[in-house]
Amino acid sequence: MTEFLVFAAILVAASLVFVLVPLWRAGTPAPDKRRAANITIYHQRYAEIEREVAAGRLSRREAETEKDELGARLLADIDHTPAIAPGARAPRRPWLATLFVLLVVVGGSSAVYWHLGDYQALGESQMPNLETMIGELEQRVAEHPDDLRAQAMLARAYEAIGDYTAAAKGYRVLNDAMPAPRPPIIAAEAQATLAATDDLQGRAKTLYQQLLELDPQSREALWYLGLAAAERGDDEQAIDYWDRLLAQDLPEEFAGMVANRRAELAGEKPTLSGD
Repeated sequence: MTEFLVFAAILVAASLVFVLVPLWRAGTPAPDKRRAANITIYHQRYAEIEREVAAGRLSRREAETEKDELGARLLADIDHTPAIAPGARAPRRPWLATLFVLLVVVGGSSAVYWHLGDYQALGESQMPNLETMIGELEQRVAEHPDDLRAQAMLARAYEAIGDYTAAAKGYRVLNDAMPAPRPPIIAAEAQATLAATDDLQGRAKTLYQQLLELDPQSREALWYLGLAAAERGDDEQAIDYWDRLLAQDLPEEFAGMVANRRAELAGEKPTLSGD
């Protein structure tokens, strides 16, 4: 909400600058353009005189005389031409207009947000309290063990706070309660179990094998089963899993990682020598 208020304040300030700067400049007297024009003409004529002297059309004495007359005319023109245009009005400070603009822009935008926006969100947090939610879900699951939706929400909540052991137990309850195996729930339990135990040879491997039976193209199962085989030293089995994985249309970075791991097991990746 703080970011929203800062962004809104910047927009309001930009709007005020866009409106008020021209308003305050409007009363500023402008310089008379004739004065600047006379000076420009003087410099142009002075340069022409020098060019005529260089071309031999005027003598130096004639040129100096004409320059003196040119300078005298310029001085007279400047003396009779004011720096500020006679028609310009005396500068005025548009205080009333400024106050009106402030009321319209600031007051109007605040009124519109009050009417249409969620002004209560300025002082209230919209983020749910996970601890309270977990407590309520635990109570609901205890009172209604057959409420699989509450059990799934509780497992996801445990996962959100990093309690992977509790999440794995929750997903296992769901898997046992399913009338037929569900690949997404099996994958969820496998992920939570692996995060909790960091063990690819136990329950996680069993779950990934079950997932692969249900979905022979499961990228997750092929990847982790390949890692489990490589960890056991069964390079041939690991390469077989990863070949099946590389046969799919994988994202470039993931495909590169799998190919590198496969090449390491197959002895195809070049190694650096210390020569």
